[in-house]
Amino acid sequence: MNTTLLSRALCAAGLIAMPLASHALSGITDNAGDFLPTFAGSASSTDLDVLSATVKYDAARDLFELSSTMAGAIGTTPKGFYVWGVNRGAGNATFAPNGIDGVRFDAVVLLRPDGTGSIGGGAGLPTGSVKVSGNTITGYVSGALLPSTGFNKLDYTWNLWPRDGAFSGFAAISDFAPDNASFTTTAAALVPEPGTYALMLAGLGAVAWGSRRRRQV
Repeated sequence: MNTTLLSRALCAAGLIAMPLASHALSGITDNAGDFLPTFAGSASSTDLDVLSATVKYDAARDLFELSSTMAGAIGTTPKGFYVWGVNRGAGNATFAPNGIDGVRFDAVVLLRPDGTGSIGGGAGLPTGSVKVSGNTITGYVSGALLPSTGFNKLDYTWNLWPRDGAFSGFAAISDFAPDNASFTTTAAALVPEPGTYALMLAGLGAVAWGSRRRRQV
């Protein structure tokens, strides 16, 4: 084996040995108009066409910021919403049967144009956690709601797929961002608007109180 081939082989071996998180991108941009061919909705649903997405994490506050910008104004599609898949360390390639084997996740965060959100179909995000501004929707999620399943929180990886709730199953998904991969979390000192942060703290307190009450019953 010549020197060039040996170097390439060693690089390939090194990449294979790396943890999945190291393969990811730190924030992404996405092509406009790249709706999935399987999407049952309309190409006029530009609010379901991702242009960019980032996830930031503030370790001091244990707080994630999930932000994405679409090709159209948020809320244009009556039943549109946004699903963030997160791999906390035990992610599965759930969409592999659909040809998307690079998107691995073990939890999802749902953000909705009406300003509400939840962890999967369960715990609702506190009031004030979701903000909509034109083509951009941003959600703030306490790290306590996304406990690790193996990764450090800064190593969590993400993929965003908007959905049109007028349809079901894989056909409801308009776009994967990035297409068949995930991207990493960026460390940042987050400064939510004071009113937003106060509402979130109040909401988290209510969630914790409710959880304690359920355990006592």
